Amino acid sequence: MNWKKFKKERVFLSYTVMLLPHSQKKPIHFKIPVWVFGAIFLGLFVLTGTCLFFAGSRYQLEQVRKEKEQLELEWTKLAQQKQQADQENEVLRQEQEVQEQELKELEARTRNARKELEELAERESQIRQELGLEQPGPEEEISEEEAPEEEISEEETPEEEISKASLPAPEEAGRMLRLSPTGLPVLLAENTMGSHIVRSELDVLQSSLAEKNGRYEGYLNRIEEQEAAAAAEKARKEALRAAIVTSASYYIGNAYVYGGNNPNTGVDCSGFTKYILGNVAGVYLNRTAAEQAHQGRAVAVQEARPGDLVFYSNGSNINHVAIYAGDGQVVHASNERVGIVRSNMYYRTPVKVVNVLGD
Repeated sequence: MNWKKFKKERVFLSYTVMLLPHSQKKPIHFKIPVWVFGAIFLGLFVLTGTCLFFAGSRYQLEQVRKEKEQLELEWTKLAQQKQQADQENEVLRQEQEVQEQELKELEARTRNARKELEELAERESQIRQELGLEQPGPEEEISEEEAPEEEISEEETPEEEISKASLPAPEEAGRMLRLSPTGLPVLLAENTMGSHIVRSELDVLQSSLAEKNGRYEGYLNRIEEQEAAAAAEKARKEALRAAIVTSASYYIGNAYVYGGNNPNTGVDCSGFTKYILGNVAGVYLNRTAAEQAHQGRAVAVQEARPGDLVFYSNGSNINHVAIYAGDGQVVHASNERVGIVRSNMYYRTPVKVVNVLGD
């Protein structure tokens, strides 16, 4: 088959299209070459694929935006929980200090009570010797396991009990003996019994203190976990800021084009910041420098961090924006003569610095 015949039979093969009107007129028909039909079909196929691609991209961007909002909400809740935990921790610290102070006072009172009981027993012994009485038997003596090692609580004050049981002077011993020959042993036995009760109450107090110490340790662990999470988030933000500066520095030397949106082909100052922040950090910025100046959170010029936006004005309106790169430097699309450059932050007087990263 020669080329002419092939071209006639294959390449220029035509489809006949007939339009049948409702009237009795002659049908309208015309021929469409195969290649025209194929071109139309291919065009429709490309158009459909393009629409599907952009629809899918838009859906993915919407999902990313929702995930970002969810993460920000969770971070806010975590910060509130940390603040509440800090408040509870402070209250617990104060309670622990009060308990420790009470315990010290209780130990001091216990030592004083033991000393007074020993002096009371010694004085009783002296009085019995002076009066020629027999010393108390084993059942009346105060064992070492009872009085010396007992501790006194706040509910019962040993000084008050001992003051009630104060012994008279030797010259009045005869009259005391006539009134109650066994008064001192009974008094010592009562003090010993009270000491047992005080010791039980002290054990309860120590158990409560141990429980609160356990809660305190739990709060400390929780705070350490939250601080670790906050440190990780801070490190991620710092890495993001470094990535913004690195990406902006990559385009140094490229062309400045007024109204441009892509630093690879040419871009102006606000188009440059919009492109870098959007592609690296996922932050949406408005198109002009004046509009971008109202986004984010304003910070002092001295507190600028890498990745923040630095704005300049013409005396009345903001007309230029740059990306702060650290060490007093900015990266920006300057003008058509020099393009994208790194400059000193104070090559013009900055009028505003904005943090658009939310940290």
